[in-house]
Amino acid sequence: MAPRILIDGRNVQHALAREGANRRGGPSLPTSALVARLRAAFSPPTEVELILDGHAGGGPSGRVAPGFVVTFSRHVSADAVIGERVAAALVALGPAGAWSVIVVTDDREVRDHARRNGARVEGTAWLTSRLAPRLAPPGTSPGRTGTGFGHGRPPKKPR
Repeated sequence: MAPRILIDGRNVQHALAREGANRRGGPSLPTSALVARLRAAFSPPTEVELILDGHAGGGPSGRVAPGFVVTFSRHVSADAVIGERVAAALVALGPAGAWSVIVVTDDREVRDHARRNGARVEGTAWLTSRLAPRLAPPGTSPGRTGTGFGHGRPPKKPR
């Protein structure tokens, strides 16, 4: 069963701003930039749902790519929407299947609810570490030197 990742958007936006990902110095990452970075970090068959508080207000929403959905909570909190998704996964998939759901949040209540319903929980640090190579400052190498061959060793010099 492919994993399903539910992301608490507000937590992630603020975590990325704290990590220095937002080089413009604003309080949080724009939704469109966050969506682009998350799409690059997860590929199908992983199902990702970014859940944000409020209304779309011109930002991306709905199914924006295969396996990637942006949901705005509208009149309830994003925390409540995440709780509903986790509870529905437990009912639909059973206890063993609910383990394939990963909730990304730093909110204690959301974490506790997800765990009680059989979902796995990761903090925003887990997500920012997955995004880290994509967030390296310009001119720096995000990964090891060398090629994809040879376990990170630099290419051989011609003789």
